[in-house]
Amino acid sequence: MLRPLLLALIACPAAAQDAAWPDEFAATISDSQSMCADFAIAPEAVTQRDLNGDGTLDWVLDTAGFSCADSYGTFCGTGGCAVETLIDGVKGSLLLLSWDTVTDGGTTYLTAPNRSGETVRFLWSGNEWQLQ
Repeated sequence: MLRPLLLALIACPAAAQDAAWPDEFAATISDSQSMCADFAIAPEAVTQRDLNGDGTLDWVLDTAGFSCADSYGTFCGTGGCAVETLIDGVKGSLLLLSWDTVTDGGTTYLTAPNRSGETVRFLWSGNEWQLQ
């Protein structure tokens, strides 16, 4: 369902304000788009996933899915890519190389590799991500 909307955004930048994702992501997308002439968003850049284990889908914006045809690495660096989350109306952000989720003992964590390649876990506190 998001794929046609994302393709429309690529073709028509103003669509960022009309897309199916939250308004909280529109500014990030617009700011990123202004950084290059040929901006594109991969379909997986904006996804929904239950990040806090409450059974409700939350929002994730991963700038790893952003690209500029005229510049490599504009949105990600050696520390990773910006990952913004929206959970119950509250934004959170992390700098991650990649991410996933896991539920362990009834608690849902956002997981990511650290610089050593080990998997670390982050727990949503209700207003920010906390490294566990």
